[in-house]
Amino acid sequence: MIGTNIAIDFGSSSTELYVQGKGVILDEPTMIAVDVETGIPIAIGNAAYTINGRTDDSIEVISPIVGGIISNYTMAEHILKYYLQKILKNSVIKPNVVISIPSGATGLERRTFLDVVTAAGAGRACLIEESLASAVGIGIKNDSLSGRLLVNMGGGSIDVSVVTMGSIAVAKSLKIGGISIDEAIMRYLKKNRDILIGPQTAERLKICLGSAIPREEELAVIASGKSCLDNMPISFEVTSTEIFDSISEQINMMIQGIKDVLEKTPPELVGDISDNGVTLTGGTSLLWGMDKLVENETGIETKIAEDAMYSTVNGAAAAINDIEYLTNNGYTFQTVREI
Repeated sequence: MIGTNIAIDFGSSSTELYVQGKGVILDEPTMIAVDVETGIPIAIGNAAYTINGRTDDSIEVISPIVGGIISNYTMAEHILKYYLQKILKNSVIKPNVVISIPSGATGLERRTFLDVVTAAGAGRACLIEESLASAVGIGIKNDSLSGRLLVNMGGGSIDVSVVTMGSIAVAKSLKIGGISIDEAIMRYLKKNRDILIGPQTAERLKICLGSAIPREEELAVIASGKSCLDNMPISFEVTSTEIFDSISEQINMMIQGIKDVLEKTPPELVGDISDNGVTLTGGTSLLWGMDKLVENETGIETKIAEDAMYSTVNGAAAAINDIEYLTNNGYTFQTVREI
């Protein structure tokens, strides 16, 4: 195909872009700041993340992907158009784009992804499920008869899939992830400590203190927020035990989703999974003790994939560099007119 080949992981928390011949050239938050009165974008990506929670009412910071699905078409188009124009500059030839989507996306949601990416400037667009992209990204061959259980743990969704012979046998998507963990931390501190914190502080607490299983040694950090009692600034100490308690419900929902998929999986594939183990990908899989928890709850050896943060975009990149793989597995590129 004529044109630059680009692979995109357009996630709830971050957007990652691969360009053929250059590798992964972009990893920025999926955020856009707009002027409330005019609707004109002011900042995108890292710049929008930096001002999130630090602006007055005249500026709104929007995350257009919620639960892995596009919730704000216009803002999603603005973000992708900005990045594509940044990559292509003055090129008159439109690029070929492979973009990942949750396995559980409906027909309408899939159509929305296609519409957005073509409206943003793609000449041809192709959708690939996150689980399949992750499988390719971590080196699982598409002709492998042996079933694998992949858990793609992103910021806005958890994709649990049994992959065999380059296709998904059983899958379930959960609209929870790293962002819902951050929100759980904010709710806990407001309810139990009368303290308000922003999403950036919640994310830092998750990274520093968060865990999927109780830590043997308790940790503590000093954080800053706002008192609900007098609306004044406050510095406070928070412990790893408190953070574990605040996010345990979210973690339990993730584990239940994995168990639900295993319960629906045919016996032969369950046997394969017992031999091959469970593989975790995505940023949320890096939460301390997540692999140990999954292994304890399922009784199946669990490991975190190498380069877990980029397994999806790496797989989408491998797919767009191998058109035969896409066509053999039923994937097609569509133009604006064909959509």
